[in-house]
Amino acid sequence: MPKKVRSGISPEAVQFSEQLADPQLWVSKAEELLAAARLLEPEIQAQWAEVKVEGRRITRTSGRTVIHGPYFLLVAYAVENLFKATLIHRNREELRSQLLLSIPLNMKEHDLVKLAHRVGFSISLLDEDLLVRLTRNSVWAGRYPVPTGPDGSRALKQYSNGRAHLTAYFVPQDANHLHDLLDRIRPFVCSDLGKTA
Repeated sequence: MPKKVRSGISPEAVQFSEQLADPQLWVSKAEELLAAARLLEPEIQAQWAEVKVEGRRITRTSGRTVIHGPYFLLVAYAVENLFKATLIHRNREELRSQLLLSIPLNMKEHDLVKLAHRVGFSISLLDEDLLVRLTRNSVWAGRYPVPTGPDGSRALKQYSNGRAHLTAYFVPQDANHLHDLLDRIRPFVCSDLGKTA
């Protein structure tokens, strides 16, 4: 049933509020982002095929424009939308009872490890590494030439195992690992939303 528009409240504000509270819109946007990311994968594979490594050092690169950061950015935005679809679904009654004029503060989180924990999605150390690197690229490394602040330039981060890990890197297996992670996130979200994957 549509909400009554109170005097002084624009129809756009009502529409925004209703769309924000629709988890399926968040899932659909995630799928659009993943479709765009998949278009980049052949180029990423071609770049790795042209890399030459000798003695654990890269001695030749492809010379092509590196697109790993933008690829990670798109995947990160998609994963964020999937996790947020779950949060919205779980809080839909509360969200629908309000007229929202902006995304609520508790929905503005971009840290994918924190979002995974908030929705109860279990992650391994490999998952944590992927989510940290995805977050790094969504916040700045996939779109800006410099961090958004001095702390962003740190390439090491302490993970849940208590050890510091490098976060500023890409490897040839990233796309496969991301597909595996997404193959677990999608059914988790669909199950939460009461749909089949």
